[in-house]
Amino acid sequence: MGGRTLRRLGQPVLIALGLAAAAAWRGELSPGIVLFLTMAMIWAVIRSWYDTDHLPVSARHRQGRERTLVFLVGVGMLYLPAIAVATPFLDFARYGTPVWLLALGALPAVCGIWLFWLSHADLGKNWSPVLELRESHALVTGGIYAHIRHPMYAAIFLIVAAQFAFLGNLLAGPAGLLAFALLYLDRIASEEAMMADRFGADWTRYVAKTGRILPMAKRPHADGAA
Repeated sequence: MGGRTLRRLGQPVLIALGLAAAAAWRGELSPGIVLFLTMAMIWAVIRSWYDTDHLPVSARHRQGRERTLVFLVGVGMLYLPAIAVATPFLDFARYGTPVWLLALGALPAVCGIWLFWLSHADLGKNWSPVLELRESHALVTGGIYAHIRHPMYAAIFLIVAAQFAFLGNLLAGPAGLLAFALLYLDRIASEEAMMADRFGADWTRYVAKTGRILPMAKRPHADGAA
């Protein structure tokens, strides 16, 4: 593991520790904030570990629009929560986080992080944060991708739902969910069209047996002849 990789993996840890220290200095290091920072740190480490920005790209789509939407997701999932945790600027939007709400958020947090890691592990070098295809892009249909076509999107929906439960802030809490929902709804049709154009009949067959972000319900087998 090179020094660049170590620095990239260490950055989320240092940022999470710094935000925790700022919250503690303000006397606001609540269990919800600890849970959120832990979740965000693990999420960022996974993403850094599987970074593929150095690989050659064969096709990019909607570059300016994509960058804008990804930036908005960053605002909703990272920047606004960081402001809410480390500064008093969003304190006017705070609300309490009872134990039952934290427990409710723990399930999507754990499931989301697990699914996020599994999605990256199974996808390998085919992953990209924006709408593009790598030169060596392959159609991955094994592992978690044998059941759903976009498990990474499903994972992020779970993570931003947990963010809403953990942060206890009416602005920073739902910001990730709203921003990511906008990205997903705007991107999904274009992404699937891009995959269909690249992989043709293989993609068509794959779509017929998988769901987008939820497993496809099994169809009952037809009864034999009477």
